[in-house]
Amino acid sequence: MFYDFSSEEEQKFERILAEYKDKINLALYKCNILPKDYDEFKSFALIGLLDSYKILLNGDIIKEDFDRFAFVTMKRKIIDEIRRRNRVKYVTVDNLENLKIFKSSDMGIAYIDLVESVATELSEEELRVFNSLLNYKTVKQIMEELEFSKSKTYYLIASVREKCKKIICSP
Repeated sequence: MFYDFSSEEEQKFERILAEYKDKINLALYKCNILPKDYDEFKSFALIGLLDSYKILLNGDIIKEDFDRFAFVTMKRKIIDEIRRRNRVKYVTVDNLENLKIFKSSDMGIAYIDLVESVATELSEEELRVFNSLLNYKTVKQIMEELEFSKSKTYYLIASVREKCKKIICSP
C-alpha cells in the first residue's frame, strides 16, 4: 500500500494519531508486550493504524467501524512481528565468538554484501531511510532529517523491512 496523502489527509492522520495514543498502548498490552519494550514495538502498531486509515480513506470500511478495525489491525501487526521474531534464530553470546562478522569493527564482508544487495532493490527514498536506519536513527530523527511526513516515513520503513525480508529469506 502506498501512502501519498494530501496535506489535509496528513493533518487528519496526525489528529487520529494523537487520539489513539492510549489505544496503541492498549494494543501493545493486549499482545503481552512488556512496558519496557513498548518503544520497540510501537512502530508496528503505528503501521497498523496507518493501514487502517488508508483503508478508511479508500472507502473499504465505514467510519463507525474504524475504531475496532484499527485496533485489530494494530494488534495484528504487532503479532506478525512477534511471530517473525520467533522464527529467527537469535545469536547468543556463546556462538558470537564463532561469528567474525559481528566481532569486526567494519562488520565484515558479509555485512557489506547484504547492504549492497538490499540497496540495489530500494528506491531513492527507501535508500535514504535505509541509510538512516543503519546509522541507528529513530523514526523521529528520520522524519526531521529527511523532511518526510509521519505516514510517509512509516510507509518507507515498512517497505524497507519487507524488501530486506525478501532478500534475506530468498533461497
